[in-house]
Amino acid sequence: MSPPARRAELLGALIVSFVVGLGSTAQADADPQVLVSADAAWRWQQVAAEAPPPASWPYALGDGPEVTVGPQPVVTVAGDLAEPPARCRCAAALARGEAPVVALRASTSFTLGPDQLAGDALLELRLELADGAIAWLNGVELVRRNLPRTDDPLAPARRRHGPEPERVVVAVAPGLLHAGANHLALEVRPASGRADVRLGATLVARRSPAIVVGPLVAEVGRDHATIVVETDVPTEARVRYGATEALGAERTVEGRARRHQLALAGLPIGQPLYYQVVVDGVAGTVHRVALAPAPGEVVRIALYGDVRGGHDTHARLVEAIRAEAPDLVLATGDLVLRGSDLGDWQRFFSIAGPLLAEVPYHSALGNHDLGRAGDDGRRAEAWFARPPPPPGRPDGAGWFSVDVADVHVALLDSNAYGEPAQRAWLDADLAAARARGAQVLLAVTHDGPYSRGTHRGNRVAARDYAPILARHRVALLASGHDHLYQRGRVRGLDYVVTGGGGAPLYKVSCGVPGRRPCAADDGLRHVESAHHYVMLTVFPDHLELCPRRPDQSLLEPCTRLAR
Repeated sequence: MSPPARRAELLGALIVSFVVGLGSTAQADADPQVLVSADAAWRWQQVAAEAPPPASWPYALGDGPEVTVGPQPVVTVAGDLAEPPARCRCAAALARGEAPVVALRASTSFTLGPDQLAGDALLELRLELADGAIAWLNGVELVRRNLPRTDDPLAPARRRHGPEPERVVVAVAPGLLHAGANHLALEVRPASGRADVRLGATLVARRSPAIVVGPLVAEVGRDHATIVVETDVPTEARVRYGATEALGAERTVEGRARRHQLALAGLPIGQPLYYQVVVDGVAGTVHRVALAPAPGEVVRIALYGDVRGGHDTHARLVEAIRAEAPDLVLATGDLVLRGSDLGDWQRFFSIAGPLLAEVPYHSALGNHDLGRAGDDGRRAEAWFARPPPPPGRPDGAGWFSVDVADVHVALLDSNAYGEPAQRAWLDADLAAARARGAQVLLAVTHDGPYSRGTHRGNRVAARDYAPILARHRVALLASGHDHLYQRGRVRGLDYVVTGGGGAPLYKVSCGVPGRRPCAADDGLRHVESAHHYVMLTVFPDHLELCPRRPDQSLLEPCTRLAR
């Protein structure tokens, strides 16, 4: 069989998964085998536009004056650097020469014994890159990230990649790995205008599948719940559950798949739900979920948004919110810095995972959740277990609604404010919720109508959406986009800006000492630049809004709002 045909056969048998964050359940092997690490013996070459790949590529780079040998490179920069940039956990920094660097090629080898090839194997490639990458194992392409398939072998990456590393899992096809020497080759290329390329790579072998999204509490009712879990390769999944940690009952999803939806019915009302997801026989953590309160009972809702790259702050907020034991979490968007970067979503789920496993979590769609320019489509919806889209909603739009007890929440897509269909849906959705008996209406969006932060509020939201919310007597509108806390009331509509989820804070831009007056009346009651979350408690006769710092201290005294 010719080498191209052999490569095609192997590629057809490969299963490639983008790991979204090694979840708390069904972890990979406790001691996975590292096949290639940063201190491996690498050969690498900085490539100028006129440099063709060597004949041995992508198996190896060979020898020559342009090839460097040593530990993993792997950043080229404009100018001389003694150390690599802090964001790149690399072993070496390479100074860029006079000619622009359009690619960086690197290769290494590792040795396997016959006993290491027995049984099913998974390879996990951990990549740090700027901006696009291809990885080959023994000449077979395993991964292509952000690079087009064109006749130009040195075409630039489609877009810039952020600082978060990515993990990719491959189920090994027969014949891919060899007893003896195996060759890993990588090529990274910058996006147009980028002054450096960055590459970091670790190759790990393991045998157990892992949960990469979830478990997520997709929906909770008085006597039912739905758990969603996604694995890196097709698996069998089941959930053990019960009213105590002893569990006792079990629900199985038939067939092997990557994404599993486990619906639990007939749960005892008034009792908590304990559950444990089992994937291919590997049992995960036992989680506790509170079933939904009944209409008329107290409902506790956590609000926050604008995480972006603020991981340490986000982790503190997640723990504080878990301690509050809310019935629902509502986010105001911008959960990641670049929605088109897989690594950003991996990092988000690794931090928020314990919260998502315990509480239904719904987010408005932020502009960063789409990617800086909406590249790679609207990825945010793919990660979460959202309710079915409303009839007539355009593909990719992000508006929807959810209910808990007698509280109805409309989540808007501020990226699509110009869509007449969204305004029509909002009007009809709120009217239908009232007709069904909803006692409290809430709304969540990313870019809200009123703010004294950098963005100063969205005029379209103020003109076209705030009047609809006020007409239906929406009790509170929560938004983000500006990285601060603000509370106010405009023409009968109470609002809160909660954009302190970890992103760099914004200063108050107007209406405070040292700043010019604000151009429009925003009914301000309080504004403060601080990281925070908001606890909203719905009582039978009123709402209570309590903004809290990550240490759970109050930003301002709790405020009573009308239902």
